[in-house]
Parts: sequence; structure tokens; C-alpha cells
Amino acid sequence: MMSALRIIAGKNAKQRIEDRGLTPDLVRAVVGASGGPKWLVLQALDRFLFGAWLPMASQKIDLVGSSIGAWRMALAAHPEPSRKVDEFIDGYLSYRSSNGVTAAEITRQSYEILDTVFPDDDKAALTNNPQRNLNIVAVRCKGLTASRIKLFEFIGLLSSAVFNAVDRKGLGLFFDRVVFHSHEQPMLSEQWQDYNRVDIKLGGALLPQALMASGSVPFVIDPVVNIPGAPEGVYRDGGVIDYHFDVSWKTGDGIILYPHFYPHLIPGWFDKRRVSRRVRGDVWDDMLLLCPTDDFVASLPYQQIPERSNFTEMPDAERLTYWKTVISESRRLEEELGNLLQSHDKLMDCIEAAP
Repeated sequence: MMSALRIIAGKNAKQRIEDRGLTPDLVRAVVGASGGPKWLVLQALDRFLFGAWLPMASQKIDLVGSSIGAWRMALAAHPEPSRKVDEFIDGYLSYRSSNGVTAAEITRQSYEILDTVFPDDDKAALTNNPQRNLNIVAVRCKGLTASRIKLFEFIGLLSSAVFNAVDRKGLGLFFDRVVFHSHEQPMLSEQWQDYNRVDIKLGGALLPQALMASGSVPFVIDPVVNIPGAPEGVYRDGGVIDYHFDVSWKTGDGIILYPHFYPHLIPGWFDKRRVSRRVRGDVWDDMLLLCPTDDFVASLPYQQIPERSNFTEMPDAERLTYWKTVISESRRLEEELGNLLQSHDKLMDCIEAAP
């Protein structure tokens, strides 16, 4: 029978799982990547992990994400994550590209989804959850990248891409990393202070702006400007710097859980086509990554997981049929993980070494 789930672990994570078993009490943090509708292939896995498995943990768990990963982590931070995942799926599937694909229209519909999924009581519930420290990652634009004139913004983004091609640190000339955190400090704060990191305390009232900023893809969604309690400026998609996170987080005694749609990690938005930039080495040490297998992806309609281009290249009816099939098939990942959690030996046999 074809395997749907692939499990990849860094050296520390694998040893800790070998010694102590894979239990919720081992998890110190969960990571969510940028990637638009790719997350739909993880829907059932998210519902199981966030709603059934992780709530059995006794310790505080840090949650960190950029773009759609930040939205997913906000669901996980809620005291009733299963309900929030279901509501977000309904909201996400309610979007209709036939209503218009301008940045203004996409922005408007996105805020409507947020308002529906996170009314005031739910905003407060997740940002005040003592067991979950939510970290929403965005960037603050500098220079031409902050321009509201599209031509100038394009020149700024092109310049930042050129600097990034030479050295990723060059992105710091154009963007500040921004972390909105619901607890007193960002997760493992001292371990990722580069890119001029700006820390902003996240309260319920700030949640919609933080999430919109984290997912505001240039030229696709309007930026968020002058967020209350944050330095003045233009805030955009956190995936510019932290697409899949190239951060050497070390937990000390636990693991970092990463439900992901790929078996590899891409550092930043401009690195998507640069295989040589894929993350290797000590970034993986404490990480346990769960993702679909190539065979599983090949079994899906169009032999691929959803992409942002589906919004513009498919009529709504075709797109929604495709996405609902992917959501249904995602249960196979959940089922396989559930079975492996019942057998330590089978789990260990399935774990692959990280690159």
C-alpha cells in the first residue's frame, strides 16, 4: 500500500524520540510555513495535531509562522483548535476569485474571513492562552520597498532580490524581521535576533492586522500601514525573510514539530527556485518534519498540491472541487500518523535522517 506520510528528523529530535517516544510532552514548538493554499494538504493533520494530540501536553508550546503558516498557528493557539480549523476551512473555501482579483478586493475578502473566524472573544482567547505563545512573523519594509507607488516598490523588491542572490543577509537593508508575540517574549528569543528584529506584543485587537501583514504578498494583497503599538511603516509578508524559516532553534530537551507540505525547507521568498539555498545542517537538529510523500502528491488531481495560481488559472467551481478532494485525501496523512504513534518501532523505522 502506498505511504502518504513522510517523517524526517534532525539528529537531536530522532535521539529524543528514540529515548522517550513521540509524545505531546516532547514538543516545545510548532512551525508553520508560508505557501498560500498549499496548506490544504495538511488540513486533517492540523486538525489532529492541534485539536487532539497537542492539547494532551502539560507544557507551554511556542507557535511560530509566516503568511498562511501564521494563520494556521493562530488556529492552534485557540483553546478550541478543532473548531477554529473547521471554521477557517469554511472561510477559506468561501473566497471567490470571480468577485474580483484586484489587491483591494482580495484584501477586503481576507479581512471578512478573519472577522468571521476570529470574533473579539476568540481573539482574546487565543492571545491570552497561557499554554500557547503565538508568534506571527512579518516584515517592515524599508526604502523603496515601502513605497505605495507600484513602480518604485517593484524596483525596491528587484533590488532586494539582487542583494539576496549575493547573500541573504542583504535582505536586512530592505526589510526588518517583525515578530508579534502573545507571551512576554518571542519564542526562543535570543536565538534569532538577526534582520534587525522588531518585537511587538500581540493582543487580541492587533490580531487581524498582524495576520494580514504576515500574509500581504506584494502586488497581491495590500500592505498594512502604521500598526498601533509598532514602529511606523509598511508591513508585508513574513515569508520575504522567513519563507520556511532558516533558523537554528535549539530547545534543549524537546523537539520542534513542523507539519509541512514539502520535505525540504526554503529560507526566503526569493530562494524558491534556488535548490542550492535549501536548508541543511544544524537548523534541522531539533526538528521533526511531517509531510506528504511524492506518491501521495502524484495521486492527487493534477498530481500536485494546491498553489496560489489556482485562484487565477481555474474557475471557482473547478478550483473548489479540486481543493475539497485534497482536503478529503489529507485524512490519509492523519491516519498514518495515528497508526505510527501506536507503535514505537514502526515509527522509528519510518523516520528519515534530515539533510
